[in-house]
Order: sequence, then structure tokens, then C-alpha cells
Amino acid sequence: MATTYYVDDGGTATAPFDTYAKAANTLAGLITAVTPFAVDDEIHIGHDHAESTAASVTFAFVNGVEAQPIRIISTNTTSDEYDEGASITVTGTSDVNISSGSSVWYGVTFVVGDDFALTLANTVHEFHNCTITATDRCLTVSGETSGRFFGCIFSSADASAPGFSIVAESTLLIRGGSISMGSANSGVGIIVFGSSDSARVTIEDCDLSGCTNDMSLMTPGGGSSKVVHYRRCKLPSAYTMPTMIAENNVLEVESCSGSTSTNPFLGIGGEGTAGGVGGWSDVLGFTKAVVAQKRVGGASDGVNSYSWELNPNTNVSYFAPMVSPPMVYLAVPGSQTVTVHIANDVDLNDDECWMVVEHPDTGSPASPDHIVLSNTKPNPLATGSAITRDSGSTWEGAGTGTDGSTGQQKLVSSSFNPIEAGPVVIRIYLAKDDTMYVDPREVVT
Repeated sequence: MATTYYVDDGGTATAPFDTYAKAANTLAGLITAVTPFAVDDEIHIGHDHAESTAASVTFAFVNGVEAQPIRIISTNTTSDEYDEGASITVTGTSDVNISSGSSVWYGVTFVVGDDFALTLANTVHEFHNCTITATDRCLTVSGETSGRFFGCIFSSADASAPGFSIVAESTLLIRGGSISMGSANSGVGIIVFGSSDSARVTIEDCDLSGCTNDMSLMTPGGGSSKVVHYRRCKLPSAYTMPTMIAENNVLEVESCSGSTSTNPFLGIGGEGTAGGVGGWSDVLGFTKAVVAQKRVGGASDGVNSYSWELNPNTNVSYFAPMVSPPMVYLAVPGSQTVTVHIANDVDLNDDECWMVVEHPDTGSPASPDHIVLSNTKPNPLATGSAITRDSGSTWEGAGTGTDGSTGQQKLVSSSFNPIEAGPVVIRIYLAKDDTMYVDPREVVT
């Protein structure tokens, strides 16, 4: 049976610590006295409790598991109802370390003289409406740990340290709340990875406009398979993007806005200097949405017309092409053809750029889970031929060719006839080291 323990600086520190009157005076003291906790145990910390130490502290919850974590909740010392405000302070250059087991925290404030850290492998720790103020890093994650933060406020007083340091194969989810930090050195990362492989960070619906505008959204470090995804966030008005040097390192910025914008773009977002922010970066190059280059009558978020700018690097080839974000629409039964318009300074051949369309089954009877690929790419040994010119569109902006002439082309799928309704997913592939613009408003006829 789960037990509830109490922590308050006004308690008498009398076992079994089962009321606020007999509460342990510090959380560290309670852990020392009680460990190991049983699964599903609960710790109530007084909403006006304030403990402080000059030494680093480690909070371990040995028997907590993801399905039944140890719960640490700030509660009112009179009513014992949820009431945010309990605080734990570590002064000097010391850390707060959350280590073994699994735990979930509600409404606790941490003031840390150095780093706030999740330190042990195979653990899951979750925080709701907590405040983390650190002199150095807002968070260090190591040891294959999973950290989840909902509605939390992060801030760092260090002018040159990264905000979040991920040094092992860990996962981090930040949803809501805010992140505020400064950087005296251009390019210091909000998220910085170590040399290990395979880590994932997702930041959603978070206000990062308090970060200085010279910061990088991600520093990949060594190793591969690091993925960072910013979704619907408010980012600094300017920032730097990383250059990926290892396989499967990806940065995705989706439907975010800059600190001066209230109209984030659809799809992958817009460009930082224009307010809306978005992009997709990997070892083959960087994709972003831009407002200067666009097809007249093409994609719009209801406020701004835009296109996708694909910026490949010298790593791309026919066998390792850069891939655009997906375009998706719902197909109804009936014959249809998909056209996507592209623009460039030069014409491209079909072995330099092509389209893959995934559509529902065209066989009879249909298999609901059967997706068919229609590919405009030639076979690996075929000689490339010119993509069809687009004489019916007008493009605006530098780098989009001459209206109806060089560089303005269209990718046209084969006709397909799905037997049942279902999603159609379209991706553009670019195998030439040359900037290209894609109108992400597909045309279906």
C-alpha cells in the first residue's frame, strides 16, 4: 500500500513523517531516512517550504517505475491540497541530481548553483509546472535517461553555457512553459549533444524568445542519429542553424514563430528574419520556407504566400538525394494526377530531381493498408532527360528562373485511380547541389 510522506522546514522531523507536524525538514533528509521508497509512494512538500544547502544533492527513488513513479508534490501545509511554491536551493557551484528509479514532480522550484541533472540510465523522470533556475546549464541529461517537462520554466544565468546538454542516448520532451538563457558566444547551442549516438529531443508549444538571438538551435556534437524537433514554438527573432556532419542527425523546425510574429506558417514554418521560423536540416542540406520566392497562386498560410527552399550540399547524389518534407492530401476514388511546380536558375533533369507519390491501392478488390508508389525517377542506369517546362506559372524572387522559361518546371505523376479514399503523400527528391524552390501546394487534376 502506498505511503504519503511529508517535508517541511517547520516540521519536527519525527518518523514516520506522516503529517506536516512531523515532517522531515529536507527532502534529502527524508530520502536518507526512508530509502528505499515503495512503488507508488507520495511525498508532499510544503508550499512555503524552502530548503538550502551548499553541497550537491542527489534525489534517488530506487523503486519508482514508469507506471508507478514516486510522486513529489508541492501542497498547502494547511489543506494538503496542491499548491505550487516549494523550493529547493543549492548554492555555490553545486548540482541537483535526479538519479535512480522513476519520479514525477509537481509545482517545485529548483535554484541551482551549477547544473540541474538527470544522471542515471534506464530511468524516467517527469516534471509539471516546475521552475528550474540554474547558474550554469538548465539541464544535463546522461545515462540513457528519459526526461519529460510540462509547463516548466527554465532559465540560465550563464552567458556562455549551453542550455541543455545531452551526453548519452537519452530522450527529452519539453511541452509548454519557457526557456530563457543568454550566450556571449555566437553559435552556442540551446541543445548541445555529446559524442554518443541516438538521442532525441522534442520541444513543443514552448516560448524560447528569452534566448539571445545568436544561439544555435542545435549543436550535434560527435556521433549520429541525433534528432531535435521544435514544434509550434516561439523562437528568438534570429538564430543560427547547425551544419550536420554525421548520418541521421536531423533538426526539424515546424510551424514556429519568431519573437515578432503572431502568424506562424503552415508546414515547416517560415524564415527567421521574417518572423516566422521553420526548417529541416540534415547531413544532406537544409530546407526552409521562404516568402521572397514563391509561385503566384501557390501555397499560402492565409497570411503569407511562400515556397520551400531546398539547399542541398555536396553530399547529395542520385543515390543519396535530399528529400523534402511531405505534402499530403486526401484522395477520393477516381482517376487523378498530381503536379508539383518547381523553380531554379537552370533546368533540371529527371535524374537530378524527381517526385515520389504514395497513394491508396488501385487494385480491385482494394487492400486498405496497401500503398502504391508512383515514381518519376528513372532507373539507376538510365540516361537523364529534361523535366517538363512549366509555361503556365509565374514565380517571384531571385533564383526562380525566367517566367515560363529556364528553371521553371513541373513534376507530373502517372495517373492513378484509388479504389478507396485515403491519404496521398508526396515528396520531392533533389540530387544536385543547387538551390531549388518547391511550391508545396500540389495540383490534383
